[in-house]
Amino acid sequence: MKKIVIASSLLLLFVSGCSMNGANKTVEGNNKSPQQAQTTKIDEKVTDDRSIISFHGKYSSLASDLDELENTSPIVVEVIKNDEEQTVKKESDKNTLPTEFYTLSGVTITDIQKDESSTLKEGDKIKVLEDVATNVPIEGKARTLTVDNYKKMETGKAYYLYLRDSTSGDNYVLTNAFLSKYPTKEEPKSKLFLAENNLTENIEETDHQDLYEDLYTEILHGNE
Repeated sequence: MKKIVIASSLLLLFVSGCSMNGANKTVEGNNKSPQQAQTTKIDEKVTDDRSIISFHGKYSSLASDLDELENTSPIVVEVIKNDEEQTVKKESDKNTLPTEFYTLSGVTITDIQKDESSTLKEGDKIKVLEDVATNVPIEGKARTLTVDNYKKMETGKAYYLYLRDSTSGDNYVLTNAFLSKYPTKEEPKSKLFLAENNLTENIEETDHQDLYEDLYTEILHGNE
């Protein structure tokens, strides 16, 4: 199975937008959607005590409305998460931060709204790749690594997913990053994204989350 390194072009920032000290390096990914760029910048030092480290995604394009989200997603399904397998790797022991992290979430399809491949059916179990890893030991502290404050699916909960086949063909990826996963039961904004307490989000993060909320409202209304 081919695995991504990190499925977007990322500039490492803390959730609050603070910069980090240390030398940057670039890591290539190999399983990205057309909207996502090709490189990842990783900072080698963590001098902060917070529990969430959020990488900032740089995308060539993202869906700007529900029509575009649906049109760029060959697969739209409702699923329940069953389990997960997390991968975290470093290039060497000298690296402070992992150079590869992701979670493969096992889900069961409960409803199919769109499947251009015509290969899926209700009851199928598939693997979905999410750009997040939890409880990663870094500088003596368990931390969560994520992209654009993305919060991974929770076991036992149901979601609407906008997907495409991965390049390896044995799992599925989110077509529009954080805009591609929505809980089927309405949740408050505070539970939709990861965030450190009392930290201020930057303007771009706020815009992304406002767009997500607008899409979420439309999706919930359309599935009533």
